[in-house]
Amino acid sequence: MYLLFRNAEQREIGNIKIIGTWNRYAIGYVPDDQTDIQVEYRHLNPKIIDEGVAWAWMYWGSYRGYISVRTGTAQNEKLQLLSSQEATGEKTKYQMTDEDKANTTTLMKEVMRMMLDEIFDKRFLNLNTYTSNLEGSTWQQQKAEALADGGPLLQALADARGITLKQMVSKVLAAVEDYNSKVTTLLAQKQQIEQEVKNCQNIGDCNRLMHNRFELEMPSIQRQEEGITYSAKYDI
Repeated sequence: MYLLFRNAEQREIGNIKIIGTWNRYAIGYVPDDQTDIQVEYRHLNPKIIDEGVAWAWMYWGSYRGYISVRTGTAQNEKLQLLSSQEATGEKTKYQMTDEDKANTTTLMKEVMRMMLDEIFDKRFLNLNTYTSNLEGSTWQQQKAEALADGGPLLQALADARGITLKQMVSKVLAAVEDYNSKVTTLLAQKQQIEQEVKNCQNIGDCNRLMHNRFELEMPSIQRQEEGITYSAKYDI
């Protein structure tokens, strides 16, 4: 089984074998006979990916369809293009297959989706409509009573504030509406970018989207070919 997850300290990764990394993400391997008992991985909240997609980390961003492979690298260990007898630093060119390109595109899209999940989950958690855990623990009850035009909790809160029950109900309903509006805005923003990720058809498209949205520089040669003069930007 192959896993894609946010990289972590070795004590958290445990016995998962890391086969490749990119930026803040790691691709790991767990033998099928160890997935249920011997190796714990669920705490990493990973995405399970196909073997071909997992090994596509070697081709990350290679929109021109080839990579340079050197002796003594993980790429050469996997592809077996150069023998161990050849001089250290020797390199050769590997032409990617259509399957390699498709798997790389899939991997890049999966990473972008993971980044979006992390970004918008954090933004969602920041939408606290209460100021303390104590008040937060009553929020569902407050909403239920407000929708029913009042109840014992809202009456007690109204009394404590020196306002009427009707005023207290209005305050809670306004807070609910504001919260729902913010959640709707967040979800719409996320789904817009998710659609852009979905629309990526190849490695070049992924490079471009990462450059324009995630502040991750696309290859300089691609920038030159496409006439892109601006640096990578964060636009999420």
